[in-house]
Amino acid sequence: MRAVRTVMACVVVATTVLGAGPLSAASATAPSLQRVDDQMAIERLLKEYGRTLDNRDFGAYAGLFAREGEWKGALGTYHGPAAIQAAMEKIFKDAAADIPRGSNFHVMSNFIIDVQADRATAHSTFIFYKMNKNVPEAAVAGRYEDILIRENGSWRFLQRNALPVVSP
Repeated sequence: MRAVRTVMACVVVATTVLGAGPLSAASATAPSLQRVDDQMAIERLLKEYGRTLDNRDFGAYAGLFAREGEWKGALGTYHGPAAIQAAMEKIFKDAAADIPRGSNFHVMSNFIIDVQADRATAHSTFIFYKMNKNVPEAAVAGRYEDILIRENGSWRFLQRNALPVVSP
């Protein structure tokens, strides 16, 4: 993404040198740079989701959700960071007890992020791997459909829908 910022800076300089003036160039570029910054921050949020879940850091995981955040998936719907944290702790104690910490990881990809001021949507895909000795085995694959908001200056999940791929 640094390349994008470099290109944008070159556009500002070129526009200034060619006579359009620094104010018009800067004002035209500022929204584009903010959009790039927002997309980078949201992509980081999407990746932190997998990292905190894989590390069983459920406090940090819950902190990725807005005050009114909601998580929906095959195991239920949970509202607010405290309920989301409690649900993940219970899920990994009960349903996922056979997956020891450090023996799994998420791979997330195909991010499509659309930002509109302080709200955004994101679509992505995931594969959840469990280790079988030294061999990763795909356990679940699916997609995420997200609504995000900027809350207290940071991007957070307002709604995260985890939709596993179901075989016919």
